[in-house]
Amino acid sequence: MKIVELEKEMLTLDEAIALAKSEGVVLRQANGEMFAIAPVDDFEVEVDLLKKNKKFMAYLAELSQEEATISLQGLREELGLSEE
Repeated sequence: MKIVELEKEMLTLDEAIALAKSEGVVLRQANGEMFAIAPVDDFEVEVDLLKKNKKFMAYLAELSQEEATISLQGLREELGLSEE
């Protein structure tokens, strides 16, 4: 990961993104605050957002408590896939 001291080196956003394409970049301001720029995977972003969504997590918790309401054989019959 590359650390860029913004007090010494000014980058445009495009330059910072270009650097981040090959490795993660940390931008450190003169006051010590730091910010990271790194490539991300769309799926990882979606998973992270869903993990932070309280309604979605409550829904999953509720689903995990439900008991099966139909047997596999009943589902096959309902779908017209009964074994012959």
